[in-house]
Amino acid sequence: MATINKLLSAGFFRLKKNLLFWLSMVFMAIAGISFPLAAYADSQKYGLVYTLEGNFFTSAVFAVILSSVFCSLFIGADYSSGTIRNKVIAGHNRVSLYLANLVICIAACLLMTAAYSAAYLATGLPLLGTFTISAKTVMTFVAILLCLIIAASALFTVISMLISSKASSAVTCILLAFILLFAGTYLNARLNEEEMYPVYDYGEEYGYYSSENGPPDATMIKNPNYLEGTERQVYQFLYDFLPGGQMIQCASVDALHPKRMPAYSLIIAVASTGIGLFFFRRKDMK
Repeated sequence: MATINKLLSAGFFRLKKNLLFWLSMVFMAIAGISFPLAAYADSQKYGLVYTLEGNFFTSAVFAVILSSVFCSLFIGADYSSGTIRNKVIAGHNRVSLYLANLVICIAACLLMTAAYSAAYLATGLPLLGTFTISAKTVMTFVAILLCLIIAASALFTVISMLISSKASSAVTCILLAFILLFAGTYLNARLNEEEMYPVYDYGEEYGYYSSENGPPDATMIKNPNYLEGTERQVYQFLYDFLPGGQMIQCASVDALHPKRMPAYSLIIAVASTGIGLFFFRRKDMK
């Protein structure tokens, strides 16, 4: 316990002086201010109605991407300077070393998200009013967001702790973040395919559609891309389970199984941490 406390103390001291961390905090705060301001400007200009929750959980996307950058560079700096190797030689327990870095990365990403949320609420509450969804729904998506950040930080910590090259771990983490985002976008698109779609029969007598000849006849036909049965269940499970799917659902404040998603994130966090610890304990530090 004393070892991990010392490692955490040293890690948080580094965090306070880390330029990337503070730049990320500033970016998240600016993003949190910008979304409500843009929504309010549009509402005044075009008469559109925006709600406070509209972009409140968009921080999920930013947090995961920034997590990939921060975790890889923060841990990679220890490798490039030889600090991790020196700590192991000095007798620090590898499990404590791994867990300390994991806790610091999670804390940093949670603080970034808090910066966005605080800035968003401070700007959005006076401009857009309060949440229009229930407090229970807000808390459910807050839980999804927090667990998603923990899972993402755990995944990027595994990569950063097992790849000694700072550049390689950064590229791998960032690529993974965008692959997860694209996977979530693809799953969302497939699950939102319409079951039926209209095919219009214009006929020779119509020539082309106009207000004079009226609308053409439409026939509803089956969409071949519509997911059904077991295939749909598999896609829905992946959409709920993968961080990319959770990012999309959290940002849109729309989820079919919101109560399952925090549990899935924690499973990913625990499993990835277990795998990371297993291989890091056997990693050659030379």
